[in-house]
Amino acid sequence: MEKDEEYKDFVKEIASHIRALNDMAVREYTPLVDDICSRVASRNEVERMLDYLFDFAGNDKILLLYRRVCRHYFQIYPESIAWYIMEYRKEYDRESLIGTKYEYLLHEDEDEDNNDPKSD
Repeated sequence: MEKDEEYKDFVKEIASHIRALNDMAVREYTPLVDDICSRVASRNEVERMLDYLFDFAGNDKILLLYRRVCRHYFQIYPESIAWYIMEYRKEYDRESLIGTKYEYLLHEDEDEDNNDPKSD
């Protein structure tokens, strides 16, 4: 019984740290997104920003920042933004790919594992 309580406390502590990290990411990235969306940044700078945001895109507030950058730059760098949108969908919104021409992307990881010589 005591182990169950220790485990629950441990999980609560980890969840608390994850929330704090997400809150910190929102505070840190919001002014950067404000800046990058107030001008026309280079493709490299936009892609770097989306890379940074991607790791936190499971958080609703960071997702709003991610979408804001994508919307701002879609007309300027359509190929790059389309790639980042698809990466988001593959990682965080897999159900949105089911029944579309992109459904095959859901199985990319499986195909890579099957072709990996280390897995034999």
